[in-house]
Amino acid sequence: MAEEQKMSLSEFHKKMATETHNAIWPMLDKVNPTSQELEDAVHMAHASRFHWSKVGQPINLARADYIISRVCSAMGRPEPAIYHAMRCLEITQQTDIGDWDLAFAYESLTHAYATAGDRQQYENYLRMTKDAIAAIRDDEDKRTVQAELDKLTFKAS
Repeated sequence: MAEEQKMSLSEFHKKMATETHNAIWPMLDKVNPTSQELEDAVHMAHASRFHWSKVGQPINLARADYIISRVCSAMGRPEPAIYHAMRCLEITQQTDIGDWDLAFAYESLTHAYATAGDRQQYENYLRMTKDAIAAIRDDEDKRTVQAELDKLTFKAS
């Protein structure tokens, strides 16, 4: 009988943070995720953020707030979407992470303000996202952020 593999608490937090984060993308990539899928996604996003808060670096926390914001936008919940997108941007700016993480922070705010129906803030962050995408060094990373931005259309309330 094989000996049961044990992991440290830090290894557990990292494993759970990564697995819950990665499980969200298939739901966000759907054209019309169900309300139950989105409900599951928001719970996984918060779980991921919790686990990263125990073992992660600022970049992990920024990305966790990003994914919470994106799920909240998909759910049509602008207030938490804006809150978590702002947290993502603050962490990104305070730690000077830059590159595609900065573009993703702006992109999450673009989604959040589109969800809120705030055209002025939507257009402001859309411009900032496009500028940040242009500054990304790696072409594949540029395409990745642009693909997320391309999923968005402003819908006036």
